[in-house]
Amino acid sequence: MFVDHFGTLLEADRELWRATVRGWHLYSVPLPRPAGDYRTYPIEITELCARRALSTDERARAEQQLRTFVAPHMAAVQALRGS
Repeated sequence: MFVDHFGTLLEADRELWRATVRGWHLYSVPLPRPAGDYRTYPIEITELCARRALSTDERARAEQQLRTFVAPHMAAVQALRGS
């Protein structure tokens, strides 16, 4: 999985080491049913977290929600820096 994502064995090994140092552990988990019984989705791997890839609309909504959530915190930080 790491080699596929990072492209080379050297880079995959480096990233796996970095993740392990930060306390992440990779465990293989057997599927309770045959793999053909599951729906498949494209996924993206970010910070060692695999999740279903978002559609364009879902991504836009998520980015807007993030901006809305972060805005008051950023304003507070900027106010502190200004004083």
